[in-house]
Amino acid sequence: MTIKTQKRSYGTAIPRYHQASQQPLSNQGGGMLQSFKESLVGGFGAGIGMNIADRAISSIFGARKVEVQHTNVGSDTETNECQNIIKLYKESLSKGDIISQTLQEKYEKCKSTW
Repeated sequence: MTIKTQKRSYGTAIPRYHQASQQPLSNQGGGMLQSFKESLVGGFGAGIGMNIADRAISSIFGARKVEVQHTNVGSDTETNECQNIIKLYKESLSKGDIISQTLQEKYEKCKSTW
């Protein structure tokens, strides 16, 4: 880059950059496509860098162990409750007892979920 100086009327010199070293905006090219390309290259670079860092950390501290636990809170209790309701309903039918409205509703609900 070539720097030329220009004198002001009061005698101080200020630098003026040579115009040939600066490219006009129209010659930089690409526009939106260029921005997309730069973003894509930057993203790949960041991803590769993070992968390398992850492997370096794993080699220092050892591999991570991932354990997946499926917790369906209440599913076992609902299953046991439904089994008890169905058993009670069938026993009541076999004995000829009168089945209450609440037992009938719970039975229908358990029957539809199974």
